[in-house]
Amino acid sequence: MSHGTPQVDTPSSTISHILTDDHILWVVTMLALVLDVLTTLYGLGRGLAELNPVVLAFIPTLGVVGSLLFLKVVVLTVALVAWVSLPKRYRAAIPIGVAVPWGIAGLMNTQLILVTLFG
Repeated sequence: MSHGTPQVDTPSSTISHILTDDHILWVVTMLALVLDVLTTLYGLGRGLAELNPVVLAFIPTLGVVGSLLFLKVVVLTVALVAWVSLPKRYRAAIPIGVAVPWGIAGLMNTQLILVTLFG
């Protein structure tokens, strides 16, 4: 116990408690998901073709948006189960492992869209 002055949280210390490294990694993962989905939808609307065979297999049944969202939800579910199951020191690998391919796909989509629009 101490009789010292109680610590008052500053806005920056409150934010640092809320935004842990894990939270930041999951935010980046969700941004990569949004980038991938939005650029895919935009590119398909501009006449580009979907190349992911898994998405292509679900499109006749679920449609484009349904297929993309269904597969993203499946990946996120597996990722979250793995994330909670792993010891804390290994957990960061999960959102990174999901964000990297989604981010690359989104950036590749962006490049294809820009080439299509501007030659």
